[in-house]
Amino acid sequence: MPSLLSVRAPSVRCGYNVMQFVFRTIVFIMLGVVSLTHAGTLQNTVESYLQKHQAAGDKANRLIEQSSPYLLQHAYNPVNWFAWGEEAFELARKQDKPIFLSIGYSTCHWCHVMAHESFENKQIADILNRYFISIKVDREERPDIDNVYMSATQLINGHGGWPMTVFLDHDLQPFHAGTYYPPDDRDGHTGLKQLLTRVNDLWQQDRSQIHKVAKSVTATLMQQADETQEEVALDKNIIAVALNEIAASFDDDYGGFGSAPKFPRPGIFQLLLEQADKNKTALAMMRTTLGAMSRGGIHDQLGGGFHRYSVDAEWQVPHFEKMLYSQALMSMAYGKLYTITQDKYWLDVMTTTLDFVLREMRQRDGVFYSALDADSETFDENHNGTGEKKEGAYYLWSAQQIKQRLSPQEWEVVRQVYNIESDGNIVSDPSGEFEHSNILYIYEDAPTLNTQQRELLQSAKSELLASRATRPRPHLDDKVITAWNGMVIKALVDAAALLKDDPGEAKRYLSAAIRAAEVIEDRLMDKQSGELYRRLRGQVSGVTASLDDYVWFTNALLALYEYEHDKRWLQLAIKITQRQIALFSDERRGGFYESASDESLLFRSRSAYDGALPSPNAIAMDNLLRLSSATQDKTWRKYYDRSVSAFSASINASPASAAWMLAIIAAE
Repeated sequence: MPSLLSVRAPSVRCGYNVMQFVFRTIVFIMLGVVSLTHAGTLQNTVESYLQKHQAAGDKANRLIEQSSPYLLQHAYNPVNWFAWGEEAFELARKQDKPIFLSIGYSTCHWCHVMAHESFENKQIADILNRYFISIKVDREERPDIDNVYMSATQLINGHGGWPMTVFLDHDLQPFHAGTYYPPDDRDGHTGLKQLLTRVNDLWQQDRSQIHKVAKSVTATLMQQADETQEEVALDKNIIAVALNEIAASFDDDYGGFGSAPKFPRPGIFQLLLEQADKNKTALAMMRTTLGAMSRGGIHDQLGGGFHRYSVDAEWQVPHFEKMLYSQALMSMAYGKLYTITQDKYWLDVMTTTLDFVLREMRQRDGVFYSALDADSETFDENHNGTGEKKEGAYYLWSAQQIKQRLSPQEWEVVRQVYNIESDGNIVSDPSGEFEHSNILYIYEDAPTLNTQQRELLQSAKSELLASRATRPRPHLDDKVITAWNGMVIKALVDAAALLKDDPGEAKRYLSAAIRAAEVIEDRLMDKQSGELYRRLRGQVSGVTASLDDYVWFTNALLALYEYEHDKRWLQLAIKITQRQIALFSDERRGGFYESASDESLLFRSRSAYDGALPSPNAIAMDNLLRLSSATQDKTWRKYYDRSVSAFSASINASPASAAWMLAIIAAE
């Protein structure tokens, strides 16, 4: 399981590591545990899971009343789950039990594994029900809760990931945290069953030690949560320092930054692309990285779109889930590289990515679903499902499966281009899950194709895509997230602008963007106040929106205004930003909190640093500059300037970590 550590400033990182060592030592002495990645059999999709239990007359737990696909996946667990809320907190206090908090999302491979191994396990459920109050949280619906306890998990455990497993006291303070646990002790690693017993013993026998650790962890988290500092000026050479930091982590052979596992780094991409027209090194890093990604298995060579990350350094073997935000951010990056180079290869990657989204992730009413699962059902030779699920099953091929669907001439081209081997071509398979399987990636020693061979390759890809479409499909998380839809709308408008010489295609992308924006306005916004909701599923909208929902939808609206010059989009952007300021702005120090006020949260974070997604404060600053330009109202510029001042010290401390924000500042 990959580490998802937040990038921190060197000065903060040193303090973070010292405290991390202290807390890990205390907690591990208390509990004697570590977390472990391990494969397992997976449970069904939401629909089949619910139908199976309903048909059997099984009794559901409280989660059956929820809308989240992730929570519904656990609605028939024998665990007495609660959703996050005062009902669970009050019961924990009343019954004097610690809280067992489990955070994940519906398309997460390891969440499925732990659910099947542990949360469907009657013995483990009995322990949880007897000694704990158990709470399930969908991290995609509640990124504010996820952010708090991911910070705790990283501090205590040394790394983060999902499923996240956190133990809380009655003040919702964490005193132990990890990620995946096997059900029983395995290979020297503590199992969940043994961990639960130890935590309960500690709760009963040494409560004071738990409170001591919980208070210390919480104090450290709250100290780290706010990255606004005393006002300082940005260093004059801050861009050069950032580029040097980025170059130091660059993989010259395969592109990307750091070692395996490799994630797309949208903030770094944005800064390098902003600098690429005047910095040859920045341009070269982006050519290498985006080229390697587009040729790798992380890029779906048949259907288009990108998987979430690569488990290896060469971008060959992905973690197979497809997130909506990945498609939006990657298409933006490829589109930007096309504007710089005018190489239509990059434009083609952008359009095939967006076409995948329009084809497979769009609802009938025009907004976009959240994700496709990493796992899918295995199948027989006729593509009938077996009932067993496996990571990547939908995307992987045996050599024979490919050969039997193609002509001899097509097979020979595909074999050479994608390095298809009889025993499989996957080199990074630590869990032994992909034995004898091939993933389609463009082999670095593939021959240059002539016109006839290119035509054969295209016909072969069409045939393989049609064949793959008859396989059992991955689970689709059908909730709509406002922020992620905003990203896609922005990417679609960018594509329309780049395709202005092809009016039909430009109109296709623009129409899709407009329709999605109208649905969000109609169903995820209070038209009177401008307040947004975060989630729509079916006919049910709800969940308090986060800062990223406000800034990304506003960003999309401004893109529509700048393209169409229709003032309805500008007026809507103004209204939403005014509401954003009322809900999230720190009027004393500048910048924006990333979550709305919620008494159940230990803290509200405020950051310049990018993670898997760009810093919401960076997007907010971009919007403020664009509003200032569009309206000539100096109020917007005032909020922008105060944000720069608030985050300058953090940017100076670790400029590469705040790459998207730096890109906005540099482009001003």
